[in-house]
Amino acid sequence: MFIFDWIGTKIITFLNNFGMITRFFLQAVFWMFRRPFRIKNLFEQMVKVGVETLPVALITSSFTGMIFVVQLYYALKGFGLEAAVSSGLALAVIRELAPVLAGLVMAGRVGAAMAAELGSMKVTDQIDALKTMAVDPIHYLVSPRIMATVVMMTAITTITDFMGIFGGYVVGTVAFDLNPYQFYQDVIYILEPWDIIASMIKAAVFGLFISTISCYTGFNSKGGAEGVGEATTNAVVTSMIVLLIADYLLNLILW
Repeated sequence: MFIFDWIGTKIITFLNNFGMITRFFLQAVFWMFRRPFRIKNLFEQMVKVGVETLPVALITSSFTGMIFVVQLYYALKGFGLEAAVSSGLALAVIRELAPVLAGLVMAGRVGAAMAAELGSMKVTDQIDALKTMAVDPIHYLVSPRIMATVVMMTAITTITDFMGIFGGYVVGTVAFDLNPYQFYQDVIYILEPWDIIASMIKAAVFGLFISTISCYTGFNSKGGAEGVGEATTNAVVTSMIVLLIADYLLNLILW
């Protein structure tokens, strides 16, 4: 009987958390279209989310593209299919590697920062102070963060798409003496406009999940500094798990 009690408790907890976070997200969406528009907050968050995250995402995507080409080249060499390296790289980076890696970087860096910042504000009663000043904390703190993350996640993924392919191009043409012009032509030939659009859709969905989960976790933290640390950890872990599950489902839907 104990195992059924445990399973039932976990299911009820999951459904309760899912309902609460859905309500939290819908409130944030509602305030996105209500005056006053927090334009200053939005641009501040876009700088934090995008500009400060971009270098890490660029390095990650570039070296991932390089590593992928090395592994793919040796795997295809035995079949005499070295020329297919560029096509495989382009599809893998655009459809999978760039959006997922950008999402993981975003979850680890931005998600943790959001949860920690909002958690600190919660335990120090700054959020309650906003309420006493007739300022809705979700409108002021959450909506700009979600909007900024969705926008900048899409932009960063678009850039990392290019950098991942470029990193693989450099290794393929320099280390393995692949024809540069043919490499470029194969990439252009294999990719379709929908691949780029689907990659951006993935990025937007990932950004939505990461920001919502991180803000919700920080917003509901309790227990002082220890609670903030726990909320930060939960935000990162949950965001990464949800990101990978969403990635699988989006792959089934988009392609």
